[in-house]
Amino acid sequence: MSMNNFRAWKIPFIIAIVLLLLIIVISVAVYRNNTIVLELSLYSGNSWKVPQNFAYAIYDRAVEMFEERYAKKGFKIKLRTGTMYKDYSEMFAQLVLKGKESDLFLILEEDFNTYAAIGLLENLDSSIKKSSFNADSFFSNALEAGQYQGSQYSVPIGIVPSFLIVNNDLLDSLGLHIDIDNWDWNQFYSLCEAITQDLDGDGSPDRFGVEGYDWHHAFYTNDRALFNEQNTKAEFNDERMNELLLFLKDLHALNQGVLVRNGFFEKGKVGFKTFNLSEFRVYGSYPYKVLRYNQFNWDVLPFPQGPNGNSKSKLYTVQMGMSSRTRNKEAAFKFLEFISSDEAFQYEIWNYSNMLPVNRNVFELLYDSDVMQRDGLQFLDRNFIEDIIDHSYIDPNFKTYPVIDRDITQRIFTIIAQDEDIPRSIGELRDLINDSLNSTPYVRLTTH
Repeated sequence: MSMNNFRAWKIPFIIAIVLLLLIIVISVAVYRNNTIVLELSLYSGNSWKVPQNFAYAIYDRAVEMFEERYAKKGFKIKLRTGTMYKDYSEMFAQLVLKGKESDLFLILEEDFNTYAAIGLLENLDSSIKKSSFNADSFFSNALEAGQYQGSQYSVPIGIVPSFLIVNNDLLDSLGLHIDIDNWDWNQFYSLCEAITQDLDGDGSPDRFGVEGYDWHHAFYTNDRALFNEQNTKAEFNDERMNELLLFLKDLHALNQGVLVRNGFFEKGKVGFKTFNLSEFRVYGSYPYKVLRYNQFNWDVLPFPQGPNGNSKSKLYTVQMGMSSRTRNKEAAFKFLEFISSDEAFQYEIWNYSNMLPVNRNVFELLYDSDVMQRDGLQFLDRNFIEDIIDHSYIDPNFKTYPVIDRDITQRIFTIIAQDEDIPRSIGELRDLINDSLNSTPYVRLTTH
């Protein structure tokens, strides 16, 4: 090839390369100008301690649907995964301290009040007013779990109601029947007393009334709240706490000091067990039912009511919020609105997780279709679940609650096990709670 021919070939080639590089640079710039990337922090696991496969599947589905819905706006979601539920709070706290928290993130119950109080969570009220977000379409308790001092700081994604299950075959074999119209502590105790027996004659019972039932399940069926609205002091009723402790003492005495271990119910050795919907989905249908609950017929029940209360049970929720320091608040709120309110996505909550959707219309759609029958839940009555959700409570959601809760649990166990004087113990319990509530002040976060 002559020198002239080489130059004639080289110059156009160089020009082509330059043009290609220019196109790439321009394309990247256009992409960046027309794309908003939000990071979303997730945990693996749940607060109701039920095994789950494909922990992130529901969020992968949310990202897929959201990005398709807002493709023209260029909204993209990047997931931060790999942290277990038990480690999530500490991991996220480290990100916050470094100012590197995600735009969007799941919130543990015990972290919610702290994050709202220090200014980490964005107040969503103004965004909600300007949007089509409809509070009436939610189960109210789920929405209230994301409120702080009257404002909305997070939105619910899914819910898991809890209840009792009963071994029908065991009760039938003993000639016992439940009068559901008068389902209270007295009836519950009488049934537990009749079920509890020493079958092998060794002097200790080996069949028991209930598994998993503790002071939490009893307290909220007889009193309103442990703390005042500001979570600054104890506000339980002394008379009702007295009733609670006497009731728990009687239940505890039935077992004669024998610990009712997890798994006794599956073996047919217990009449009642605390349960939740996630467990029902996992263990109430094939193939898991064969492994754990196929030896007898069982059914669902509300918690019995106390002498001064109503049947109530804990409602677990999964909450998501946005950082007050995100640079893309409009896009972040769009995702919060989508994942909590979009009916097409909320339907996927049932398909990709063991939770119920928080959207009432979707809940009704699930029951009006054959989905429940398909998933082996035809015996989970719609009216029962709606009533359980509507008469549920949410655990206090401030940072020190898990520690205070542990202290209360230990104190109540000691009162019961050692048969302590109840009036004096109630006063000591109140002092314990008040001292704990006033020991940790909030430090407000600096936002920009």
